[in-house]
Amino acid sequence: MKSIRSGLLLWLLGGLAFGIAVVLAATYAFAYREVSHIFDDEMARIADAVHLREDWIEQGRVRIARPGFNFSVRAYDASGRVYFETVLPTMPEDAPQLFRDGFSIVDTAEGEWRVYTHSTPEGIVQVGQPQAAREALARSISLRMATPILILVPLLVVLVGWALARGLAPLGQISRRVNERDARRLDPLPTAGVPAELAPLIEQINALLARLGASLDAQRRFVADAAHELRSPIAALQLQAQLAERTPAGPEREARFAELKDGIARSGRLVEQLLRLARLEPGVTRELEQPVDVARLAREVVGAHAARAEALGVDLGAETPGTATLLGAETELRSLLTNLIDNALRYSPRDSQVTVRVALAPASIELEVVDAGPGITAPQRERVFERFQRVPGDPTPGSGLGLSIARAIVERHRGAISLHDARTGTDRPGLSVRVSLPRSGGGDRQPAPRGR
Repeated sequence: MKSIRSGLLLWLLGGLAFGIAVVLAATYAFAYREVSHIFDDEMARIADAVHLREDWIEQGRVRIARPGFNFSVRAYDASGRVYFETVLPTMPEDAPQLFRDGFSIVDTAEGEWRVYTHSTPEGIVQVGQPQAAREALARSISLRMATPILILVPLLVVLVGWALARGLAPLGQISRRVNERDARRLDPLPTAGVPAELAPLIEQINALLARLGASLDAQRRFVADAAHELRSPIAALQLQAQLAERTPAGPEREARFAELKDGIARSGRLVEQLLRLARLEPGVTRELEQPVDVARLAREVVGAHAARAEALGVDLGAETPGTATLLGAETELRSLLTNLIDNALRYSPRDSQVTVRVALAPASIELEVVDAGPGITAPQRERVFERFQRVPGDPTPGSGLGLSIARAIVERHRGAISLHDARTGTDRPGLSVRVSLPRSGGGDRQPAPRGR
């Protein structure tokens, strides 16, 4: 805070110094202009007032002492013969004799002189004055005019320094309070007594602390949940490995190793889902968005699960238009479809159907995955979107992360996801997962025939 105050004070002093220099220069220019105007009028009046007398002309050169006089005067004829001139002050010897009326600047050994030439029938009168005299008088006047300003500057610096210290004191207090915050203390900064100018800054800092706290809480929950969920599979794998080692060679041992392989596969799938969920956390750099054909993607994912669906005795098919383009991350959208179809296959009984539908709406692309499983009751539909949350009493193997991943992907694409009964009023109502994603431009063709 001291450095901020010092920096502001230095900037202020620099601005004051520049301003004083400008004021002094402007004052000097004004004073010099006024002095020159007054002296020029005086020189013209003196030249007009001089009358060349016959006795001066007859006597020849006459020198007239005028101590303390501001101007030098001399008279001469057309041939340059001087009739009279003043001394104290004296016109420089090398000052040229001019024969054209008006003001002019001449260079002499004593510096520049301002001269006024006036022609009369009797001769020519020339009045001159050193430029240095005018400049000295202008400096004296401008200095006297600027003296009050120069006296006020130190007082102004002291006053501004005090005002800065007083005005920045709340900012210093806020800086110290922010410095006290860390990952263990993210409570909002107090806003009582804060100046109105700093209130928006405090609000933004508090909002940032809230977002940071939420992110850290989510990270801690994720780590804790992951550790809890991985503990049981790892313990089960260890037990299955020990049982397989102790079982004699034969069919029973082969069954033990088959169980071990299934456990490893389930653990691998859990780790993969945890990694997917970690990549969807806020602040993680995401894939660059680009046009993605959701219809093509749905057909590809359905094709990739066709063998598994056949082994489970489930009729897996897709109803899609020719193209359905939106702006998004293809990898994430593929993961969305994979999770939804995987869930549908795991809960669907044999000889049932799982259908993936993609439809075009005026401003969105509607995606639906329908199965014939037991479904999810209305009170449980919001809870199953939370991490590691499953329907109570569900015997189907799983980690409870599939729908969490699906919702995170949909939200990153500014869409909406909801759960519904596929067939109401039946023992097995099934589940319809509906996703609405904002669409982008793209040439969408007519729907293709339904395929399974």
